[in-house]
Amino acid sequence: MSNNSVPRQLVQPNLSTYAQSDEYKRFRKWVALQRVNVDSFTDKTWKYYDSGPKNTLPLVMLPGTTGTAEIYYPQFLSLCPRGLRIISVQWPVYDTHERWVKGFDRFLDSLKLDKIHLFGTSLGGYLAQCFVHYKPNRVLSLILCNSFCDLQYFANNAPCAGMFNWMPEFVLKRILLSNFPNGTMEKEIANSIDFMVEQLETLGQKDLASRLTLNCTRGPLKTDSLGLSNDKLTILDTLDEIATPDQLREGVYKAYPNARRALMKTGGNFPYLSRSEEVNMHLTVHLRRYGFVLEDDKNNIKALGEDEEESENDQYENSEDEDSFFESISKRDTSNKEKEKLLQERR
Repeated sequence: MSNNSVPRQLVQPNLSTYAQSDEYKRFRKWVALQRVNVDSFTDKTWKYYDSGPKNTLPLVMLPGTTGTAEIYYPQFLSLCPRGLRIISVQWPVYDTHERWVKGFDRFLDSLKLDKIHLFGTSLGGYLAQCFVHYKPNRVLSLILCNSFCDLQYFANNAPCAGMFNWMPEFVLKRILLSNFPNGTMEKEIANSIDFMVEQLETLGQKDLASRLTLNCTRGPLKTDSLGLSNDKLTILDTLDEIATPDQLREGVYKAYPNARRALMKTGGNFPYLSRSEEVNMHLTVHLRRYGFVLEDDKNNIKALGEDEEESENDQYENSEDEDSFFESISKRDTSNKEKEKLLQERR
């Protein structure tokens, strides 16, 4: 067993490494959980975290079957103070994909958001595609993380899908936990699973039944008429063993052959936790195409002065374009001093 590998065991609630970390505690203290009911006749209360400059287009992040609005806390801590607005959501009970789409549309209306960038992992990625299919004018770009575009596989392997609403909570949790790996694994991946198990424990029977129904019922998505060009789509996948079968991931690649692929060697099912810095870098590169640049990068560029910017622009033409240069900075996204040193080298 390597020093970086540990045997994973289920932990007590709120005792996982991430839940006890200073970063998670800072997020809980810094960003308030908000609620909004999008239906006048029934209780359809969406929970969400919202942080970052309100005058910018937000990145709205959807969790998967077992996730909550809290799972993207590393992205909030890293990217919101540097100029990105992030909204992480947790939806109420819906029994069909079409009703979920209408509910999400009303949620965006309640926040007065005309257009967004959209990120979804696992089931959240599928629902994100459904929303783009029905409301393409509201989504500027899309990022899919370890997701899928066809639910037939899950429907075929869940003959009891119509019974989820009548199953007790512990049975539904057992079904979901069966997809979590056990045994020896890399430490950060084990920590990410423990944290997600804790998040799963916060979900009640109705939420669990709703999510399993959405995940295991054949959906309405038609990828050939998505309504969003492939060049506005980034597929962010990990290459190690995850719950999503390889055939479903290959289906996404075939459905969107011209989408940009950001493939991570490792990270497990939840790379936004276990490989948060790398995921943040990919998010930054994706959003840079729409004018977003990290505030510290902007400040470093401004500090060079107008004459030096012109000199660097000449170097871009002779060597590499601006996007490639900033990507090299993003890949070394550790401290401002390192970035300043890189900029000085470019001079």
